[in-house]
Amino acid sequence: MNAPAQPLAPDWAALRREFPTLERWTYLDAARKTPLARCAERAMQEFTRDIYEDAGAEAWNSANVGRTRALLAQLLGCTPTSLAFTKNTAEGLAIAAHAFELRPGDNILLTDMEHVVNLWVWKHYEAKGVEIRKVESRDGRMPIEAYLEKIDARTRLISTAYVTYANGWRIDIDALAEECRKRDIRLVLDGVQGAGMLARRVDSLGADFVAIGAHKSLQGLTGTGVVWCRDDLVNEIRTEFVRSPQITKGADIGQFDYVVEQHRFEAGNPNFLGLWVLRRSAEWLLSIGLPAIEGRVHDLTESLLDRIERAGIRTQTSRDWKNRCHIVNLVVPDALALQKQLRDRHIVST
Repeated sequence: MNAPAQPLAPDWAALRREFPTLERWTYLDAARKTPLARCAERAMQEFTRDIYEDAGAEAWNSANVGRTRALLAQLLGCTPTSLAFTKNTAEGLAIAAHAFELRPGDNILLTDMEHVVNLWVWKHYEAKGVEIRKVESRDGRMPIEAYLEKIDARTRLISTAYVTYANGWRIDIDALAEECRKRDIRLVLDGVQGAGMLARRVDSLGADFVAIGAHKSLQGLTGTGVVWCRDDLVNEIRTEFVRSPQITKGADIGQFDYVVEQHRFEAGNPNFLGLWVLRRSAEWLLSIGLPAIEGRVHDLTESLLDRIERAGIRTQTSRDWKNRCHIVNLVVPDALALQKQLRDRHIVST
């Protein structure tokens, strides 16, 4: 019997040519922003051409919002009804930070490796008598034991980055999710650094809520993002955007057809242009495949870590793939000066 045919490996050189930025720059700043591929340029041209030529019949049609939602669900690995569109990771985390009923004496666990956004959005709970505890990292690592040391009987929620911004540490999400389930603790993830990089279904992470900005590896415009919420929680948790389940049809052009109970985290007009671009970018990423992208990221970061080691430069990034993603950090005496020197040589770093 013949062995099953293996999928062809992507043509990475051809894919690189889809990023005009890379013609002049070595770009190492994907932890902050990612240069857009040509599919985004074509999408913006499609969008404006429809407005010019057909008065926005497609550009402002909510059916295309639904198509974007379906493609994002396919890419991220979840049901379309579990996704809602936001402006960015911060807005998604802010929705989560007002979604759960907490009482005086309860506590929330954050970590000392968070982006500041995942600290700010939870501060309002302190005025309500809820304690915010800081899980402390260990030499740039965040093992499950660090969380367990801070958990007690009044811990109601943990909010943490799936992949940290500072050094790319990827938490042991399976172990953390299991501990949260055993203790009935809600788990909120900042998933922006892993989405579009890791071939892991978002609905398999064990979280209750995941916030993702689309302007990094999802190849979206700034001002677009997505939140995932467990299907069985969507209609239970609190939100300032209260939908009636009877509202399922809007004007004739269908601008508000997306206003259904499952998408009750959205309000008013969506970012039609941003979601048009995101749809085309999702199609492009699906054509490459997240397993191939993850494999490529693994190989590139492994090569970079080898070079760093040979150069005698210290890094806090793990050599173990299960504990890292695409971010590799360097521990240097004057990072800002080095960043400027690199930019003068057309190398962009975080």
